[in-house]
Amino acid sequence: MKTIIIIVSVLGAIVMLTPITFRVRKDIKKKLQFENTYAIQNMATGKALRPKDANYKNDTELIAYPLKNWECITWEMIEIDTNVYLLKNLFTERTFQPKSEPKEGVGVWQQSLGGTPLQHWEFLKQQDGTYLIRLKGTELYVTTSSIETDSPIILMPKQNSKMQLWKLVRQTPWI
Repeated sequence: MKTIIIIVSVLGAIVMLTPITFRVRKDIKKKLQFENTYAIQNMATGKALRPKDANYKNDTELIAYPLKNWECITWEMIEIDTNVYLLKNLFTERTFQPKSEPKEGVGVWQQSLGGTPLQHWEFLKQQDGTYLIRLKGTELYVTTSSIETDSPIILMPKQNSKMQLWKLVRQTPWI
């Protein structure tokens, strides 16, 4: 009798998990087909842009984190003008913008996608194939504040420093 109960329980679990397994496979397949998805990796540190603790909430600080093929480090680049992009994080489905009025030293934080020009980023290609990332309409550039993991990402005037140079690393994460 115990054997029959165990068999029925196992079969029941398999039946219940089948739709979940199908859904996971479908999601992975879809994610592997994303286009224009990149990690944005700093040239001085090798670290990439990421919402702190992979938190999906608004007002989460953007930080530098070791490069991984994870959704929370991958950004969909949605072109809205020539070399101007809205960046959508694959995990959080949010973008980022300055925490306050754009000025030197202001950090950037995660926000819902909205119609504000504070979410528009110019990718200025350099001769070596890297990019300066400038907040459109300003002379402020995305800058890593230190070489440490979890260091804040801030806006600074152009400094001719690798702390402001970024490369795009193509990613198609499924986790």
